Amino acid sequence: MSNENIRGVHLAGDYIHPYKDVGGSPAHCRVRIYLPEETGDFPVVVCSELHNNPGGSITNSAEAIAAGVIRANELPTPLVWIEHWPVESTDGGEETFELVIFSSYEGAERAPYLGATRAWIGSATWKSLDRATVEAVVGGKV
Repeated sequence: MSNENIRGVHLAGDYIHPYKDVGGSPAHCRVRIYLPEETGDFPVVVCSELHNNPGGSITNSAEAIAAGVIRANELPTPLVWIEHWPVESTDGGEETFELVIFSSYEGAERAPYLGATRAWIGSATWKSLDRATVEAVVGGKV
């Protein structure tokens, strides 16, 4: 996925997304969905770790969160998934943005731990981004 495939997007959703972490504990994150202006372009999702998240991190649960967001919002795939750790969620660290690339976007039900099934997509890999790049992709402040 290259940036020439992202011409223009608009913010279509901004909400707190509940999920179960890999241990089955309740957790939540902020999800912002940007839909493309042009047919054939990719939707963009910015998934932010919240400082008051009671469960496992968005990094450790990326595949399950993405599958749940795609399913709940009926998003087309592939899409651009950006993981965001704001300063207040880093325990004194710096804000970070990561492009998350999934090996597959085909959803499956999986029972990873404690017998609870949940939606899941392919394995994730991460590439660092800076704020300026993310804001260029979404066309504004994040």
